[in-house]
Amino acid sequence: MAEKIRILCIDDEARILRALKALFREHEVHTTSDPKLALLWAKSKDIDVVVCDQRMPQMLGVDLLREIKQVQPRAMRLLLTGYSDLTAVLASVNESEVYRFINKPWDNTELRDLVTQAANIARDVPILPSAPISDSEKEQARRTASVLVIEDDPDTQNRLREILGAHYTVRFANNAERAMQLLEQHETGVVISEAETNAGDWTTLIKLLKQYHPQIPTVVITDRANAQLAIDLINEGQVYRMLIKPVRMGTCRLSVESAIGHYWQLKQNPQALRRFSVSAPKSTGGLLPTWLSGGLLERIKKLPRRLLGSMA
Repeated sequence: MAEKIRILCIDDEARILRALKALFREHEVHTTSDPKLALLWAKSKDIDVVVCDQRMPQMLGVDLLREIKQVQPRAMRLLLTGYSDLTAVLASVNESEVYRFINKPWDNTELRDLVTQAANIARDVPILPSAPISDSEKEQARRTASVLVIEDDPDTQNRLREILGAHYTVRFANNAERAMQLLEQHETGVVISEAETNAGDWTTLIKLLKQYHPQIPTVVITDRANAQLAIDLINEGQVYRMLIKPVRMGTCRLSVESAIGHYWQLKQNPQALRRFSVSAPKSTGGLLPTWLSGGLLERIKKLPRRLLGSMA
């Protein structure tokens, strides 16, 4: 990028701010430990990328990033974290829409590359409308796109059918083959998936769907959540929401309604898809889930665009 990147770094430790300023010395870097000043600068200095620490005495990073999202929505948001805090991670999934989590200590090369990538997106890729879709659009989205639930627990299936069945067309799959059949046959606006079922770990499927089809938001439900799982699903799967079992009616319904709105906005604004791109999955040493052996990976790549709602 020829033009200097405008970077805002927020941390309560002076040594961290000095290190970040040195790392990005060829760019325009603003550093502060004051959340109020960070909010002012985010807007007035037209910031491209925000790098914010999570654990600060005045305000948690996810809360500050949520407010920055309101005043400077085009800025890409990165969260620094040096510990495992599930509550904070889930908050970022649910509210702050963090682009990437960065573990301390960071790798300088990786962080520089990530900030450059994020800045290019901030400058070149339009944002989605800030206002929610209208009631008529909600109704059209519900008629057009269905909700796919990947879950093999009958109790959870029944619970989701009870919560969502009166409002959406909900289809259920308890294995990868059935999930692929439904994705190939029906336009899918939201995928709700357990992270792990009796049939195996579904996080790879979640990540692959987002890698090749970023317009479909994913809501993950799990009773075995941990911070690292959530971080990986954000960085590699851009998970839209994460819900902890037992699934609560109000939270689930609001999450799906928001996800459908997000899908509909992306369908109308496909040029914004790059804002939801994901990191390449980490190496698994060549080991992939057995369900990928039957050509499902190629089927994921080739899912019909007309059914996925893509207008790109």
